[in-house]
Amino acid sequence: MEIRFAGPDDMAQIKRLWEYCFDDPPEFVNWFFSRRYRSENTLAVYQGKNVRCALQLLPYRIMLRGQPVKTSYLVGLSTWPQYRGRGDARALIRHAFEVMRMRQEWVSILLPFRYDFYRKYGWEICYHHLMYSGDLEILGPAGKILDDIIPAEKEQIHLMNMCYQKFMEAYNGYVVRNEDDWDRLLDDLHIAGGIGYIVIKDSEAVGYVLFEISNRQCKVRELIYTTPEAKSALMRLIANHYSQADTIAWNAPPDDITYTDMPNPRGVMYKQPYVMGRIVDVRQALKVLRPSREVDLKIQVIDPVLEWNEGVFNLRNAGGFMEVASCSALPQAVIPITTLAQLLWGYITPMQAQKQGKLDVRDDRAIDHLDSIFTPAVNYIIEDY
Repeated sequence: MEIRFAGPDDMAQIKRLWEYCFDDPPEFVNWFFSRRYRSENTLAVYQGKNVRCALQLLPYRIMLRGQPVKTSYLVGLSTWPQYRGRGDARALIRHAFEVMRMRQEWVSILLPFRYDFYRKYGWEICYHHLMYSGDLEILGPAGKILDDIIPAEKEQIHLMNMCYQKFMEAYNGYVVRNEDDWDRLLDDLHIAGGIGYIVIKDSEAVGYVLFEISNRQCKVRELIYTTPEAKSALMRLIANHYSQADTIAWNAPPDDITYTDMPNPRGVMYKQPYVMGRIVDVRQALKVLRPSREVDLKIQVIDPVLEWNEGVFNLRNAGGFMEVASCSALPQAVIPITTLAQLLWGYITPMQAQKQGKLDVRDDRAIDHLDSIFTPAVNYIIEDY
């Protein structure tokens, strides 16, 4: 068994492996391997020249705790059935961590096929959506739209990106999109037969929606707005598709309160776990934190997969920046790497983690320090690969 980056002639067999393991439509697979696939971001387990197992590390920047950080979105982990159960996936994931660390990517994200599978390797749920699903009328009545509406085309990427950035300022963990990200996003939308519209006010975008309609269901991919009026216009625009759709599915931000204005919201909304996060390097990842008060805390991190994350770390406020150093002192709290990821993202609070048995506090003062370091955040990410 050999693990290495894919060679320039290996794309065809990695594509066949993807097609065998996943049920993506051919149009998407062809687009993905022509536009998104890069051999330098593809790792594989080889037997001779044959690929047994493969994964891809898609590079992004996410805004984590107010800091733009590099990350890899792990996708496409796949193994031929005859090689499953031999440890190929585990070895490949371990090698991927080493590559991420070499690239100074201190955190990783992924959308799992099974949460328990990736939890074994140190990822944990750090994002969820508020899922609306029901009759099209749950978003309000159809009717006349007074705002200027234009199609969402590539020529309007700059308008949508300004709107996206303003909307996302309220959230944590979102993707900082560049023009290539937008280009791929719109290509993927069009491949699925989707369309988009932008609300314009005073020559600026104040909202946009991207959606697709299939089997009389409107699937809203993104509903982004900077004013309540823009949101109302976009929802009315969706409702005006009543001749093409009967139902709607919308993955809204976790703090969305649209349901408070619905005539009958019961049974049309639920929390949907989404992307998982993983700390690749504890020393470096925790430096994104910006403590607002004096901190001097010693934590022990438990990471059965990555030995460089194991040990006791002293967290100190160094002029408003987090200083993270190994030490030999007794820990005031013991934190598994999965829990530490959720704390870093602000997905759960230290008090919640303690109540759930997800961390062990050995000093009564520790929980107060943890609360001041790991403040809660509202995480929102839309990308799923």
